[in-house]
Amino acid sequence: MRVDHSTQIDQDVVEAISSLGHAHRLQILLALDTAEREHQKPRQTMSFSELYKEVDIDSTSQFSYHLNQLIDQFITETSDGYRLTYSGNKITRVILSGLYESVVPFDDTEVPGSCIFCDEPALVATVETELFRIRCTSCDAILVTDFIPKSQSRGRTAEEIIDSYGYRIWSMFLQLRGRVCPECFGLIDKDVDVYEQNGKSLYISVNRCRECNYIITLPIEMAVAFHPSVIYWCWRYDLPLLDTPLWEFFEYLTSDVIATEVLDEDPFVANVEITLGDQTLNLKIEGSDSVTLIS
Repeated sequence: MRVDHSTQIDQDVVEAISSLGHAHRLQILLALDTAEREHQKPRQTMSFSELYKEVDIDSTSQFSYHLNQLIDQFITETSDGYRLTYSGNKITRVILSGLYESVVPFDDTEVPGSCIFCDEPALVATVETELFRIRCTSCDAILVTDFIPKSQSRGRTAEEIIDSYGYRIWSMFLQLRGRVCPECFGLIDKDVDVYEQNGKSLYISVNRCRECNYIITLPIEMAVAFHPSVIYWCWRYDLPLLDTPLWEFFEYLTSDVIATEVLDEDPFVANVEITLGDQTLNLKIEGSDSVTLIS
């Protein structure tokens, strides 16, 4: 992905980030967050004196200086005291979760499922340069890739980390259906593209956020998984579709379970047949995620 260096960075953004560059200011944010958790009340306020007691600063004037650097962007001053803004709350979440930290060691782990490009059951979960990946050891194709924050790896075994990614991907798709960015909640633009690997074509839904430029690509067939008739039908055949990780879902695409016939590329239209037992469910995909039941 190319970065547009011509984009002008607003000075307010620079100043807001600079205002966080002191341990005392982070202590103030964390003190307000602790008050919210202890009172089990969002937007909990603290008085000047209450905040001062929680921060390791020698003088009230010095404390007041650091507090003022945070007001408006990360802290709001009210008649009842001080409280976190939305931005302040997000910053404390980043600090507490360790999103800025490197991940813990992760050993390569074999996972069930078949490669969507070579059909081989040779998948492995890896962590490479802070990216979680599902890779095929047969053709070396990368099937899944996303950042892995330390908060997702902390306190979990390798198998639990892998399971958490399965649910994380489905939850991301649920937001994308509503054109909501999973990163910043901005508006998503959707398109359909073709990804080529090892001489095989895969139609993918391309989701790009207008605000943060986050891009998520997913197989076009994922759209059918959230259709009510598909969820119910798979449940009848003891197939918990939404508990099935994406890399195991790929196996249905390489077998006779899910068959896709592309009718038109612009605008994108495809028929999808799902066969379980001796019965077949027919659906139509229009665009990146509009699904209708045919029969």
